[in-house]
Amino acid sequence: MLKRIFDIYIFAFVFFLASKPLNDPDFWFHLKSGEYILRNHTFPTTDPFSFTFYGQHWIVHGWLTTVLFYLVQSRLGFGALIFLFALLVTLTFWFVYRRCHAHRFVTGFAILLGVLSVSTNIGVRARVFTLLLTSVFLLVLERGRKLWILIPLTALWANLHGGFFFGPAFIALAMVGLVLDKLFGNVDVKLWPRLGAMGLVLVGSVLAIVVNPYGVEMLFVPIRVLQTTVYKEVVVDWLSPDFHRPEVFPFLLLFLLTTAALALSPVRPKPSELLLFIATLYLSFNSQRNIAIFALVAVPLFANYAQHWLKTNELRRFFQDSLLARESPFALVLLLPLILFAVKLKSTVYGEFRQQTMDVPIHAVEYLKEKQITGNTITEPNIWSNYLLWALPSNPIFIDGRDVYTEQFTREYLNITNGRSDWHEAFDRYAIRVAIVGPRSLLARKLRAATDWQEVYEDEMAVVFARRN
Repeated sequence: MLKRIFDIYIFAFVFFLASKPLNDPDFWFHLKSGEYILRNHTFPTTDPFSFTFYGQHWIVHGWLTTVLFYLVQSRLGFGALIFLFALLVTLTFWFVYRRCHAHRFVTGFAILLGVLSVSTNIGVRARVFTLLLTSVFLLVLERGRKLWILIPLTALWANLHGGFFFGPAFIALAMVGLVLDKLFGNVDVKLWPRLGAMGLVLVGSVLAIVVNPYGVEMLFVPIRVLQTTVYKEVVVDWLSPDFHRPEVFPFLLLFLLTTAALALSPVRPKPSELLLFIATLYLSFNSQRNIAIFALVAVPLFANYAQHWLKTNELRRFFQDSLLARESPFALVLLLPLILFAVKLKSTVYGEFRQQTMDVPIHAVEYLKEKQITGNTITEPNIWSNYLLWALPSNPIFIDGRDVYTEQFTREYLNITNGRSDWHEAFDRYAIRVAIVGPRSLLARKLRAATDWQEVYEDEMAVVFARRN
């Protein structure tokens, strides 16, 4: 009973840590896309939102998530979405927990460190489905049973989020790891029958990706995104992790502790485990959006091999079953921060939505709606336009966070906002009527000095300029 209470507390902490305010800029265009699909009863193949790429080819990858966003929000509100996705993250780490075979204190610490490592990747985000399904794939592949279930899961994944390519990739890595285990790991397994079964599942999973409204075209979405170099230059999610930033510290700690556990453990890690660890670590160093994938791999490795190490030294007496009785007062101690977490969540996450926490110019948009100031609109940063798609559909936007825009056009926007090209000529060429920018941005300074533009609104987050008639 005490063991179960401790587990409940751990996952209550996971749920609280996973409860995030609506501060993902991509959420808003997902929400708008879901509304479009349900109201028009069709899947768009051209851009219906911007004035610069209106009618250009565009598909809604992750359409099922956008529909879910809109259905839950329209019927139950934003709070229900926050609650639902916190549950999904909790479920994700429950699958991770099932791959841990260590003392509950060790496992609990590893789980919570893992949640902190993925903190910037969770919330009401389509990416949560990639984390959930990655966790399921890793569990199924580790146990080696019911592999066939990965085929329909891949089909579901392809309709939920563009990270579906991780599914077949993990199957392929598991096949390579199986061969390495047989050759170097002294693992007793019937190699060829198992490889044959996994090969069939791999082929079936790749074919399952095309079971979506856009068919084969969905296969090329990740390739197209990865080939767009501008994302890797300016989009924070695609940059390598900056270890000077405090939010990256849990990932660094998880990496160092897992490495130490693997090195100190008297039990030799399997080659397949090292392969998965190194592959996902490389992905994380290449792009910090992949830290979440690494955490799902590293948490069980850290817990399991730390447990092997603890059994060989004096610390083992603190992790014996005979000490479980001492978990009762420890569990009671955990109750206090849970209460504090609940109070904080009510005021910060489930309370009144504020633009400071949501990181979108709510008040500026409300002003434009009240004064009925319409026309082609540009924002800086461009991700504010994601919110305009939802909250201000009367104002067609210049560029937002979707992948509909070409790399050349995206670079033109960057040159406009950083002063490398003539903003005035571009504003005239695109017939821009409204600009919403940061008060201290370069574009704000230039617009304030322009005689044909006037400042009509300003707050601590945004300033609005309108073209003079």
